[in-house]
Amino acid sequence: MIKVSFLVTLSLAMCYAAIDIEKYLKICDRNSLEINECLVEAVQKGVKDLAGGSKDLGVPPLDPFLQKDLKMEYNNNQIQAKMVMSDIFVAGLSASTVKDARLKADEDNFHLEVDMFTPNVVVNGKYEGGGSYNSLKILANGLFNTSMTDLVYTWKLDGKPEVINGIMYVRIISFYMRPDVGTMTTFLTNENPESKPLTDLGIRITNENWRPLYKEFLPFAQSNWNKIGIRIANKIFLKVPYDTLFPNKS
Repeated sequence: MIKVSFLVTLSLAMCYAAIDIEKYLKICDRNSLEINECLVEAVQKGVKDLAGGSKDLGVPPLDPFLQKDLKMEYNNNQIQAKMVMSDIFVAGLSASTVKDARLKADEDNFHLEVDMFTPNVVVNGKYEGGGSYNSLKILANGLFNTSMTDLVYTWKLDGKPEVINGIMYVRIISFYMRPDVGTMTTFLTNENPESKPLTDLGIRITNENWRPLYKEFLPFAQSNWNKIGIRIANKIFLKVPYDTLFPNKS
């Protein structure tokens, strides 16, 4: 039993030693007085160097980021709508600037905040959906494109240290962000000629009133970002030991 345990530990150590985490992230002493300044540099390096993804860590390309599909349902008084989006590409993250960062970490809790600015984000993909307004029904499908500028937001990651096979890691359990957006413009095509005039009208109204609509759809978007953020963060935090990512040298 001891021999098997030793072999497992040795195999894990060899596996993680093969990952040069400093290739993607700057290492910061979690108890250093300069931890926040170090984190700004670390995240900025990670945003740039992980843009194309990492086979070592299992992190997918982040710019553009591909989400295979997303389902959305909206009900508000007389308005009902359902939409299935697919092959969704989100581009622009790699041009982001890290403005500030704050870390609170010990043996029991992990909390990281990163203030970000992204000058431009473009989201495009395919869609298929339908909706109704009172007795009026609409079916539509085609391509969509949404452009946003001057995004200001904070990543908030919460996690718990966790021992796996005798090695301490951090499991991220929550990811939160709420971007403030400077401008937003949406375009879409509609391959259904019967409903195209109505979708054209809908897009014009959407672009003229995007701010209140954005706030209304924000909780749905945040739920989606939370799932994506947790999954991607844990590709790193559950693969690289806590004391390797954030050593306690002080």
